[in-house]
Amino acid sequence: MTTRATPPENQPRRRPKATTVPVASRERARRERQQARALKQKKPLVKQDLTSWAILIAVLIAVLLAIAVPLRNYYEGRSEIARLNDSIAALEQRKTELETDIAKYDDPEYVKQEARRRLGVMEPGETAWRIMDPRMTQGENITTDQAPDDRSWPEVLWDSLREVPAPEAPAPPADQAAEAPAASAPAEQPAP
Repeated sequence: MTTRATPPENQPRRRPKATTVPVASRERARRERQQARALKQKKPLVKQDLTSWAILIAVLIAVLLAIAVPLRNYYEGRSEIARLNDSIAALEQRKTELETDIAKYDDPEYVKQEARRRLGVMEPGETAWRIMDPRMTQGENITTDQAPDDRSWPEVLWDSLREVPAPEAPAPPADQAAEAPAASAPAEQPAP
């Protein structure tokens, strides 16, 4: 009987060294594994098929649309605010102009001046003078003594058509006008 010797407790146990016999099939399998690892490392990470690219583009377009609508609204709102601010500034300027016009009427001298200019008001003791243009004819002067017209509008229209004078023949030149009356005057005949 053979007994095995037990190693002392202080010493570690030795393992037998594995020895392999080189076999062509093992070497070939090991080389193929190394080549496969090398190919995996060399392949680009982004290489994908057409469907995944289409999905990626669709997602990007959706994100751009989701951003574009609020941005457009933001810029339209800013332009609207700028336009309204300009309008407010113009209206405030108009308001100050109107307030200064109203403030003018607090001055009694300005009120007197406007009453003279617009209404023809005179102060006691003043004399009014009206200057008439000598080139004006008597028919052009309008007086307040004329009675108002009591006719209806159809009568005024009909009367205005009747009152239109007939067109006059053009006047002959001055040389011919002096000769024409003498030539056209009938000769005086003795009375019977």
